[in-house]
Amino acid sequence: MFNCPEFVISYYAVLRINATVVPVNPGYTAAELSVILKDCSPSAIITSSIFWPKFQSLKNSLGPKTKFILTESAAETTEAIPFNKLITQNEPAVNKYRYSGEEVVELLYTSGTTGEPKGVMLTHKNLFSNVSTIAKMLKMEKDDRVLLVAPAYHSAAQTGCMNNAIYSGATLIIHNRWQGAKSVLETIEKEKITMFFGPPIFYALICHYPQCRDFDLSSLRLVLTGAAPLPEHVFKKFKELFELEIIEGYGLSEASPVVSLTPPYGLKKSGSVGLPIEGVKVTIIDDSGAELPRGRVGEIAVKGPNVMKGYYNKVEETKKALHNGWLRTGDLGYLDEDGYIFVVDRKKDLIIKGGVNIYPREIEKVLNSHHDVLETAVVGVPDSLHGEEIKAFIVTKSGQNIDPGKLKGFCIGKIANFKIPKYFQFVKELPKNSAGKVLKRELVKNI
Repeated sequence: MFNCPEFVISYYAVLRINATVVPVNPGYTAAELSVILKDCSPSAIITSSIFWPKFQSLKNSLGPKTKFILTESAAETTEAIPFNKLITQNEPAVNKYRYSGEEVVELLYTSGTTGEPKGVMLTHKNLFSNVSTIAKMLKMEKDDRVLLVAPAYHSAAQTGCMNNAIYSGATLIIHNRWQGAKSVLETIEKEKITMFFGPPIFYALICHYPQCRDFDLSSLRLVLTGAAPLPEHVFKKFKELFELEIIEGYGLSEASPVVSLTPPYGLKKSGSVGLPIEGVKVTIIDDSGAELPRGRVGEIAVKGPNVMKGYYNKVEETKKALHNGWLRTGDLGYLDEDGYIFVVDRKKDLIIKGGVNIYPREIEKVLNSHHDVLETAVVGVPDSLHGEEIKAFIVTKSGQNIDPGKLKGFCIGKIANFKIPKYFQFVKELPKNSAGKVLKRELVKNI
């Protein structure tokens, strides 16, 4: 489903009866859904009538006992139970369930950016530890009003918005999905929102909206971001416009998801995703698993009560990801002398040009600082001489192309010459999943 009251109700109802909730991206095709359905073997599927045809085409691959529950049902059907009927014709659950902290209560399927989706097994302990720590750090109160715009199926929206609001006794305002800066700004003003979370592109579009100053956002006290790097110029522009500093977090589904936050009420370092949250340890390791000293780039490893139990039905993948309680994230980064985390790039996105490691994120940061660039994605493309060359996909604010020669000139002195992209391609938008993460595999697929 898209964001809606039925999603939130269903999420907690499933947990309430000691079952396992499996939130799924509504943008998945029938083929993508079939992989997940085969893996998790659902006993019930709750969906909107909008997506009902997808599941009808998959019914033969499901077990005969699988139940269907339909929201927004336009007409009665013998194949599915109307959601409203469950609400009106049943009594509230009264059984007192006792949970153990190690019970798996949620399966979160990764987006599959590196292959077939994997079901991340999250326990009560994982979810509770993460949301209780985040709520404490953000000083959440029952008077807070949290806006859910980011997709509810995503772990960041669940911990940062849904679970955060419910745990704190705050009010959750459900926005269907991102429908433009104006719609979100109107909701923040009308509903007196105090906390907002969204990927960096949300903030870039808000800052770029010509009438953004016309809205009263004085109720806001917390604005958070994650899922992608926050460009420094967006941080500065948002602060200039609304006198609020965006709190950047780092995490992944396998960590429930929050690993670190820039201190909400403390020192924020440019380019850093902050410090590990309470109870969570972070270290940097090399390929052999040995710990690296401060300042050295390596793979980020995480340990704490938020780290997943493993991947569902995937023993070998679990062994690769978890070592003595440490989660190997697949992200490259380093720790500074104060323990602040700096994420350099995804390990799989690393470009090797002439034997030299190049991190796309560093180049994207420079290009994003250009006054007419809205967002970029840098990838490696095959090259007969160097092995790989650098290509930048660019979305401009004006919608007009920029002279590549001028862009190269803009990069000179900001990054080494060998890091300056050889190729530029201007696009209307970058392919993303609905959490706001750029899908680089879609960009390189047609090169």
